[in-house]
Amino acid sequence: MLNFLSNLFGGLFQGLINVLKLIFKPIFIVIALLFYFLYKLAELVVTLVLVIVAIGKLLYSFMIGLFNTFASMSYTPTSPPNHGSWSYAINQAFAALEMYQLDKIAYIISFGIWVATAFGVIKILSARGGG
Repeated sequence: MLNFLSNLFGGLFQGLINVLKLIFKPIFIVIALLFYFLYKLAELVVTLVLVIVAIGKLLYSFMIGLFNTFASMSYTPTSPPNHGSWSYAINQAFAALEMYQLDKIAYIISFGIWVATAFGVIKILSARGGG
């Protein structure tokens, strides 16, 4: 008799669980899809933020490098024995190019940069004061 009752209640509860699974399965699927969509959306936002931060770091490094390059191109005029001295970075470049006998080209290029800067300044000043 107990075996019959255990089989009856076991079958009844198993049937009830199967019906509840059948009813709630679409709801659980919709909830799972919603959470998956939110997860992928958050992953996309994090990736976009990381890309924007990386681009910002790249632009910042580029601007710092550009300003450091322009700042290192300085010339200090002195008396005739030395005929002036360049900044440390330029002197290092001249020393490195000297062993390949390219230091003359480096001097010519630096002179070209100086002349181009002078022409740029003259152009800016003449455009500003044009009357």
